[in-house]
Amino acid sequence: MIPNNGGKGVASAIKSLLNSEYKFLGGDKVQEMFTEDVLKLFREYNRDAWNLEPGQTVWFAVCKDEKQSYGKTLEKTRITPVILSVVHDEDRNMRANGFSHKELRKFKVARILREAYAQSGVLSQADVAELLGVSIGTIGRDIREYQIENQAVLPYRGTIHDIGRAITHKRIIIGHYLKNVPTPDISRITGHTEEACDRYIMAFKKVKTLYGSMNPQEIARTLEMSEYLVKEYIAIIEEYNKMEEKVNDGSK
Repeated sequence: MIPNNGGKGVASAIKSLLNSEYKFLGGDKVQEMFTEDVLKLFREYNRDAWNLEPGQTVWFAVCKDEKQSYGKTLEKTRITPVILSVVHDEDRNMRANGFSHKELRKFKVARILREAYAQSGVLSQADVAELLGVSIGTIGRDIREYQIENQAVLPYRGTIHDIGRAITHKRIIIGHYLKNVPTPDISRITGHTEEACDRYIMAFKKVKTLYGSMNPQEIARTLEMSEYLVKEYIAIIEEYNKMEEKVNDGSK
């Protein structure tokens, strides 16, 4: 409930505005509930700049549990404020130890994405590009290289909300599965939930079952997947088939 502060403060100002300009919202109870919701949002989004550490900034990220759907615009997507370390002591230590500018940037990209995710938000590649002052293409390459080099999946919108052409995280998850790594360990290594890992693995197994007897369009229709997604899994299947062939040839 809104505390009684003698008719003063933000809550009273909101209720006064509702009474004078938005009477159609209903009676006192509805207006009080609306006021509480507005104040709750204000508290969530208001971050005191004096509480930030040097090198940190506040950014608005998409909520990590936001459901993505066709045609959903950013304006209709829930967002949350997150505090990100654009500059950190770790950066200075890496420079002092001879890491290149590119190596440092990749590490920084990973840190920023993980910080946002730890605060229930996910950033897009465009967000990170704007924060670091580089192109989206550069950030995309940094993410791909970091994931391959570290066999880890970074939590950005392409992986968490499964949007865009983010095949690398699927390849890493399926790669661990093909090495008989248990799902809980895959989840821990990649930073994905067990449910997400199981979803990719199950989809891969279904496509693999039909691969060779159907073309991509037929598989897509049968499994009710997009043709592009089916082709992603087929690319992974063919990649690992080639790897097995090389291993078998070498053992002969």
